Amino acid sequence: MHRAYVDPGILDESVISLPRDTAHYVARVLRLRVGDQIGLFDDNGRECVVRLTHVSAGLVQGERVTLLASPPPCSKVVVLGQGLPQGARMDWIVEKCSELGLSTLVPLQTELSVVRSVGQRMTEKMARWQRIAAAAAGQCGRRTLLELGNPSSLADFCARYDAAPVKIICWEQETSRGIRQVLETRDDRYPIAVLVGPESGFTEDEVAVAEAHGFVPVSLGPRRLRTETAAVAVTGIIRYSRGELDP
Repeated sequence: MHRAYVDPGILDESVISLPRDTAHYVARVLRLRVGDQIGLFDDNGRECVVRLTHVSAGLVQGERVTLLASPPPCSKVVVLGQGLPQGARMDWIVEKCSELGLSTLVPLQTELSVVRSVGQRMTEKMARWQRIAAAAAGQCGRRTLLELGNPSSLADFCARYDAAPVKIICWEQETSRGIRQVLETRDDRYPIAVLVGPESGFTEDEVAVAEAHGFVPVSLGPRRLRTETAAVAVTGIIRYSRGELDP
């Protein structure tokens, strides 16, 4: 069954009317018809099966068939501070890390970031990433969206997560300590805060700032990864190490 995200409150209506963008997706992309069913979730952990009662180009409505049981709140929070990459790389990071269960992603303006988006341009990018996160959640089955934090500096991010029990910074110049070694010595504690640099990585000064806040530099192996590969790899490694990729 297809799934789609709707804003909180819509599932409380007796007749559910889908927002215009979602209606277009249902009618023109999925090509669903009256009588078809779709799963709608609202980022509060709620999801219901809806039977479509009206489908047209500008209006899609339905009635609730089943309200699915809400899962328990997830306490296994993983936060990624991601140095802003060029092009569409952040789109890919948002999509794939959402599918892997990342909790929060904070775009970081770092010393070596080529991208310097501010103001309206950054607002537009954040809106696009939110749409990508919603689509990814609909595809992978999660009921809460990847949270996108406000763009931040590396120093502010480190200060914000200073109290996190597990803090790591991925750094290609680290040669003695791998991520597995660090995760194995940190038990099953959360939240976990992770830093991944942009295409050119972090400077030594930035790593020193992170270390001053308790972040531990780690290697992701002998091969130098692209920033988008590193973000997805570290998210998957953490989820796997904590048994969260088991059936």
